[in-house]
Amino acid sequence: MQFGDIGISMDNLFKYLGTNPANDNFKFIDENSLLPPTKAVNQRDADLVHFWDKFRAHPTQAIFEPIVQYRKAPDGSVRKVEAQKQVMEAMSHRMHVDNSIQLIGKLLFGVERGPEVLNTVRPTGQPLVDDWKCLKKMVRTFETHCGSLAQYGMKHMRSLANICNAGIETEKMGEASAQACVNIPSGHWGSVEKGFSA
Repeated sequence: MQFGDIGISMDNLFKYLGTNPANDNFKFIDENSLLPPTKAVNQRDADLVHFWDKFRAHPTQAIFEPIVQYRKAPDGSVRKVEAQKQVMEAMSHRMHVDNSIQLIGKLLFGVERGPEVLNTVRPTGQPLVDDWKCLKKMVRTFETHCGSLAQYGMKHMRSLANICNAGIETEKMGEASAQACVNIPSGHWGSVEKGFSA
């Protein structure tokens, strides 16, 4: 489906999104201007792109270092510290979820076969999972031992479905999750206080 004319539809969305600089007491300075992303952004990374655009370091710096929440946040300010904390919590949660799923796969299926099973894509026309109740149980089991998947962790739903499709019982998944997730990162990203993802 397409809306608008062909010329516009070929443009990246970021060309049309932005903020009102007057709201941030912003003064345009070439060296502080943001470089547009070079390609489309995965929907699961949208929150980080938002942080990146708000906190991006000087464009000539080669590494990602969240320096300021609002471009003029003074050193040591609460805004700067909070910005860094938010980004670090988000990245810590993402690494925890990715590493936990991979380790669970290796514990359940072995070092060689684990990644293969987790990344299996079923043929067109087949459902993601044979038993949807099993998938719900696997998500809850993972989140009980490893913390919330959150929006980012939804990308691992296929892996959890593949665990069900391989016939793994909830108890075995619980044991593997408990082994893989000795610690859950603190912060709201890992919390299941608001309920399970499935």
